[in-house]
Amino acid sequence: MKRILIATMLMLLMSSYTQAQLNKVALNVGYESMQKKSGYLGAEYRFNNNDLRNNHGPLNVGVGGYLYGEDGKFTISPEIHLNKTWMHFLITELSASTKNIKPSVGLSLMNLGRLQFGYSFPIDNSDFKGFYFGFHILIGRPPFYDEIKVY
Repeated sequence: MKRILIATMLMLLMSSYTQAQLNKVALNVGYESMQKKSGYLGAEYRFNNNDLRNNHGPLNVGVGGYLYGEDGKFTISPEIHLNKTWMHFLITELSASTKNIKPSVGLSLMNLGRLQFGYSFPIDNSDFKGFYFGFHILIGRPPFYDEIKVY
């Protein structure tokens, strides 16, 4: 119950701040598999939108939660992550939750979707361990997404 309350408070705080900056925020919906299959629901904030002069790409920070079943009950585990896009399609991410710490690399499709691979290090002998695979879809307003770079 305490975890659900903390996750709800984080989401409310982030949503109140982002009302004025909706063009830099997107809903993050995904699927993750790391020995335990789970859904993911969260929000992402993009720090630098569409800076096409460099190949480093945007820096995103996000909060959300893993949605999974444990002992026949629906459970939510809060998570926070930081990711960086390189050359408009490569992505690196570091995530931390109450269950694991997870570095990953992957591919980004114009910041609309992500395909990630990595390794999940468990905290307190949780089931979130081992090699990781995830797919995420980002739903936001057009300035959030990468522009197509035409030469």
